[in-house]
Amino acid sequence: MNKTKVLVVDDSKVQRNHVIELCRQQGVINIESAENGQVALDMLTANQFDLVFIDLEMPVMDGVELVSQIAERKLVGAVIILSSKDPSLILSIGTMAESDGLSVVGTFQKPMKEEDLAISLNRMTNDFVKVSKKIVNEELTKEDLLRAMVNREITLYYQPKLTVKGLLLKGVEALSRWPHPERGMISPVQFIDAAERFGVISQLTEYLFDIALHEKKQWQERGLNFHLSLNLSPLSLADQHLAERIFNQVQRYNIAPKDVVLEVTENALSGEVSKAIQTLATLRLKGFNLAIDDYGTGFANAQQLSRVPSTELKLDRILVDNVSTNPHQQAILKSTVALSKDLQLTTVAEGVEYLDDYKFIYQLDVDLVQGYYFAKPMAPSDLIDWIKHELGEHRKAIQRELSS
Repeated sequence: MNKTKVLVVDDSKVQRNHVIELCRQQGVINIESAENGQVALDMLTANQFDLVFIDLEMPVMDGVELVSQIAERKLVGAVIILSSKDPSLILSIGTMAESDGLSVVGTFQKPMKEEDLAISLNRMTNDFVKVSKKIVNEELTKEDLLRAMVNREITLYYQPKLTVKGLLLKGVEALSRWPHPERGMISPVQFIDAAERFGVISQLTEYLFDIALHEKKQWQERGLNFHLSLNLSPLSLADQHLAERIFNQVQRYNIAPKDVVLEVTENALSGEVSKAIQTLATLRLKGFNLAIDDYGTGFANAQQLSRVPSTELKLDRILVDNVSTNPHQQAILKSTVALSKDLQLTTVAEGVEYLDDYKFIYQLDVDLVQGYYFAKPMAPSDLIDWIKHELGEHRKAIQRELSS
């Protein structure tokens, strides 16, 4: 029996009863209801609830104000937003709620469907078992970064990239990690930002590339020849000698440039456009593949895509997460994949954490998939064990889910 405590907020008694009945069918029996936002707010202030269903159109206090109040007062962790209005409006309110710190496990047009509720409850359960740890570090200095590279403290973990159809290992993305001997794990966001501010980002890039290429060479010697994805800072693209130095690095390890994917964010051309295009074009001419990373988080458009000589488009998790339960998001993802196909780009859905999202992506003819549902970033030795012992079993389990 599901012990989740639920509050259903809707001014329509028919709609309240419909959601309550769906919840009972899913084994949720601890359910209360409210006919408007003010009543709901009073109930949430007096009692603890796990999940709130919120209708947007209500008298006294509408759902938009209720969501804002819940987030501001931190009254509940998870919400499901319902409305008979346009899906784009519902999604916008969901985005607002998430930006305010709420877990939005579903945004739906009314009436809600049984399968949508089942997916949302499953997603909420998974979200609740995740532990978010924020590590506060002292301000980094340039000397800290240089010392870390000399001592080889900064290292790389690798996250698999699988074919959507067949779940075959196509490549891995190298992700930087810094387990500081005294400060603990330092966030990549923090030390990469520091490297950019102190003007040592190219030095850090080459340092990390050397680690990754060394690992790839060892994998090749063991008969494992999948591609290697590495991230480039947009600031590095202004360095007119970067392409030549990267090319010399892969030559030293006798690795073909075609087996390396260099990832740049979609705002890569926001700085010195001419120099950035020159660097990217030179890399393509030397045989490297180029991926536009985090697509969907900024303001890239078809013109921007045409200016970057890319071979791959990585669909950010903002387009992927919850797509199975969000019709508006589904339409955006479909059109983005179609555009990618027209531009002859390999598509990669990243940040996939749920089976239902993977099932939707599977139907879209996306090429590759990456995310915690399949594998977390892992150390090189763990990656080998995962390939040997876990990949096959994971593939069989997922294929059983797809056929059921």
